This record gives sequence, structure tokens and C-alpha cells, in this order.
Amino acid sequence: MKRSPRHRARTRQSRAPFSLGMPAQQFLLNFLLLLCVTLNLAGRSPAAQGSSPSSLDLEYTLRVARPTTHLVDVGIVVERVGAADLDFVMPAWAPGRYAIYDFAKNVQEFSALSADGQPLPWINLDKQTWRVDARAAGGTVKINYRVFAHDLTGSFSQVDSTHANLNGPSIFMYVDGHKPDPLTLKIEAPAQWKVISGFSTSTTESAFRAPNYDVLADTPLEISPDCTLEQFQEQGKNILVAVHTRAEDDTDHSHLLEGVKKLVHAEMAVMPPPDFSHYVFIFHFDPEVSLGDGMEHLNSTEIIAQGTVHEGSREALETAAHEFFHTWNVKRLRPAALGPFDYTRENYSRSLWFAEGVTSYFGYLFLLRSGLWTREQFLNHLASEVYDLEKEPGRILMSAESSSFHAWFYDRSPQMQQTNFANATISYYNKGALLGMLLDLEIHSRTQGRKSLLDVVHLMYHKFYEAPAITYYGPGQGYEEVDILAALNEVTGSDFTPFFERYVRGTEALPYDATLKLAGLELRAEALPDAAPSLGVLVQPDDQGARIFAVEPGGAADRAGLSRDDLLIDVDDQSLATEDLSVRLKPYPAGAKIPMTVQRHGRRQTVTVTLDPPIRNQYSIAPLHAATPEQVTLRDGWLGGQ
Repeated sequence: MKRSPRHRARTRQSRAPFSLGMPAQQFLLNFLLLLCVTLNLAGRSPAAQGSSPSSLDLEYTLRVARPTTHLVDVGIVVERVGAADLDFVMPAWAPGRYAIYDFAKNVQEFSALSADGQPLPWINLDKQTWRVDARAAGGTVKINYRVFAHDLTGSFSQVDSTHANLNGPSIFMYVDGHKPDPLTLKIEAPAQWKVISGFSTSTTESAFRAPNYDVLADTPLEISPDCTLEQFQEQGKNILVAVHTRAEDDTDHSHLLEGVKKLVHAEMAVMPPPDFSHYVFIFHFDPEVSLGDGMEHLNSTEIIAQGTVHEGSREALETAAHEFFHTWNVKRLRPAALGPFDYTRENYSRSLWFAEGVTSYFGYLFLLRSGLWTREQFLNHLASEVYDLEKEPGRILMSAESSSFHAWFYDRSPQMQQTNFANATISYYNKGALLGMLLDLEIHSRTQGRKSLLDVVHLMYHKFYEAPAITYYGPGQGYEEVDILAALNEVTGSDFTPFFERYVRGTEALPYDATLKLAGLELRAEALPDAAPSLGVLVQPDDQGARIFAVEPGGAADRAGLSRDDLLIDVDDQSLATEDLSVRLKPYPAGAKIPMTVQRHGRRQTVTVTLDPPIRNQYSIAPLHAATPEQVTLRDGWLGGQ
């Protein structure tokens, strides 16, 4: 889903790129530094600046002093500084959400001091980089800044009177060239506020050690007076479940906790033992959020659901199944582009369909195997994924690889211009989940039930994550797209190249019928009995009628010359201001030619449209009436587990 950015236009005087209200001496120092940079350092990229082969001593301090201001104070003390200048960089994006957000937009009141507390000159090199002149620092640079935080999502941060929920990339700068350096974090919060994060199992700890910046960025913090915390053990690992809710009487978390226990047990039972001592689920239940969310982290996850715990537990558990499987697929077994990260720009991968979409498929599978879903619910969810893909015009234009690569255009990315995404794109989550289903069934069939898609994940996990580390980021190394195909071939002893060429790299229609038949299943698609014929448009209500915001290529509206932003006034003189479009179309049969009044650019005209048959929007996956014993055996192996 996509959200439009909120923005406010205002006029202000042009200023030089210095902090507001600075004394004249500071202004002069900054001017001289800017002149030096202009003459001697032009053309240097931020990634190349300020780096040093020697490690720095880094101490971060996080202060939540007045939560009602939605501001959090950050201090960074850098010691053993030997360079002439240091560059402090605010990330432009947060791993797990492939969109440029430019978190520096919410940074204010940046300042820099020397070891003896004297102001140090600094300038902005670009939208996210602050360069501090460290020549007079005495070996120590102290910077302070504030961040405005008022968004509860898996990418942004929120500070208010009930909690501070902080996602690292939106809060913490890093010293350019020193992301690998170890660091400490100290938290100063109001009295009685608890600190919950992947750094510890105790809510009273307020000082932590991280091996590098990436771990700091990958460990969200929930600091709150009321957040509840419960825990259990699975295979000797401590699993913590934190719940932050807006409702005072929302105290019964038993259903949520039992569901988490079942999911964790089901996933850990078949996956390699995870290399953490504890894992933290941080749940937020808020009736005011516009949509739910979930974000994976190294040994924790944040999950946001609408409503109360009672109302939102089902949604939260479905998200938890997906996010916990990311423990293996993405946070450890990962595409080569995803770690270590370049936080200043897009990090492209063609494998998000596997990293995210196949994870969605496994989330469904473990909801089934944990007992939280029935077989019917599992198959119905897969059928709904089929419907979601089949209704997208972009399925014949965009491949799973292309959708992965171009995620940066539309993964909850704010759009400042009109796009044709509705007709030209697909979701790598959606198609990846379906590819996961088809690959899993195909593997079961080719190996007579001895192997599954989980065996492919296991093989890749051992080959890549358990390989010798090649960067500071962590164990192992990333995989390339070709490695997925190689693992499929190795596990099955067969060649999946044609499958990849047609359905992963290509845009051919997915082979639902042939593949489901292997398990004695079939896909059924039909329209509702009283469904209206199709006009082939998506509309939004308007005071005068219905405004078109998407036209299906080749559909009835497209053939008649209707356009995006056209305002439909009536159907055969029947007003659309007082009744929905689908209701007005119901009396007509498919193939009927009906006049419609359309307003375009302030002028009205009549357009005759030939209606299409009703859209088939009822999808289901059901057993074949005459399934063979072999098909039933494969089906039971697939649905019943190993």
C-alpha cells in the first residue's frame, strides 16, 4: 500500500546552510570552513570522506525529556579523533522498507563541541551529511541534535506521552567511514519508563554495547511506562513478548501470547537453531493508525496492528508468522545487496520476491502448521493471493525480478507526481508468495515428497550464512539471484531454468492449474451471482458522481475512450451522485451498450460504453473430485508437514 505524503508550503527567507541563531564567531568559522571545502574538497563523495583506518571510541546518548513535544535528543561523543574533519550522516532509508525517506528532514538543532566544550565549526555537505571541523577538537568531538518523531510505523519513530518507539535509522547518525566501530548507547528516559529492545531481557537496563552501527540501527527501542512484557522459552532461547496498547482496559493478552508460542515452536522446529540468546516481539495496538505494519530485525520485530489487542490479535499473529521467519530468510540468509548497507542511497536487489514474497508464503505455511489456521484457511489465503495478482494489469508487464528491483519506486514511497503504477506494476510480496507455493509443490512432486522448498532455504542458509564472513556486517555472505536457481536444481536434481525464465524473470501466466493438480487441487474462479457487468475502472466517490483514478487497459472504459480523472456523472441518465456505480450497472447484461455522461476538463459529453462480463472475484482452491492416491499423498505431505 502507498500513502501520500503530508506537506505544508511556507515562505521563508533564504539562509546559508548553517544552524539557526548562531553567534557571529561561529558563523565566521563556518564560512571559512565552507570556503576551504569549496576550494579543496569539491567532488568528494560522502562515502569517501572522513574515513580513517583506525577505530574511534563512540558513545551515543538518547534522551527522552519531554515526550509531549515528540522530540528526542541524541548526543554522540567521538574520542581518539585524528582526522581533520568528521562527517556525521543521517540515513536516507531503513532496511526492510525499500523507499527513500530522508530521515534528515526531522533533524534539528545540530551542534558540535570540542573536548573542552568549545563550539566547533560545521557545515552541511548535502541533505544528510554534517561535516565537523575537528582540527581544534582536542581529540574529542561531541555532537548533539534533536529528532522530531511522530509516526508509528516499522520505519519511522514515535515519541508521545505513552511511549517512545524508536527505529534506529530514523534517529541515529553514524560517523562516515566508521560504521564497523563498536559503540555504547545510554538511554535517559522519564522515571518509571521501561526500556525494551533486542539489547537485553531486562527492562531496567539503560546502557548497552553494540558491535557496530548496523546492529544499533537494527535494534528498535520501545521505552514506555505501561508496555507489558512476558516471556517463555523455546529450545533454550528466551522469547519476549512486549505489548503497547492505547486502551487502558486492554489487559488480556493471553490469546496473543499463546499464538506467538505456537508460531515460534512451529518455525524453530524445522529451521536451523538461531544464533541469538533471546528474541523480542514488540506489538503495538492503536485504533488511530491508518494501516498495520511489521518490520524484521536481527533478534526482534516490531508489529503494528489497528484496534485493541482483542480486535487486532489475528492481524498481529499473521504478521508475526512472516516477521519471525525473517529471522532466517533476510536477517541471516540475505541477498548480497542487503548488508552491509549503504544508508545514503538505494540498495538494489532482484531477489525481494524470494526474500519477502517467499517469506509471506512460509508465514502462511506456519500459520497452518502451528494450528492457528485450518487447511481451508491456508488454501483460501493462497487463493486470495491469486486473485490479487490476476486483477493487476501489470502482471503482463512486470516480472517478479523487475518488481523486486524497482521496489524503491513504490514500497510505501511517497509519490510527488502522477504515476501509472496501478496498471504497470505488481507486488513482489504477492507474486513471490505465489511463486513460493508453486515451487514448493513442484519440488514435492519432482522428489516424490522427499524434499520441499524448506530444503532449498536450508541449503542456502548453510551455503551462505554459515560461510566465512567477508565483511564486518556479520557471519556469512549474501547470495545472488542465480544462487536461488542453483539451490533449487541441487535440491531436486532437476533443472528449474525454464520455470525461472518463464515465471520469475518472465511475465507468463503462472501455471496454477497444472501445478495444483499435482496435489489433487484445482483453482476455481467465478463472479458473484448478482455481480454487475464490468466497466474496467477504479473510481472514487465525488459529490457529483464517481471519479476515475485507474482504467484497465483493454477494458470497457478503455475501449470507449474514458480516461483517468474523468468524472462519471450518470449511467443512462441515472445519477451517480446518489448511487454507486456497481448498483447502476447491475440491471444491464454483459455486452450492453449504455450511454454515460462524463465531465472532462469542466465540459460534459456523452460516451457509449460496451460492458464486459462481471469480474471473477471469487477465488478458491479446492480438492479435485477424483484425485488419485498419489495426488492425495503429495497434498498431505505438503499441508501436513515433513
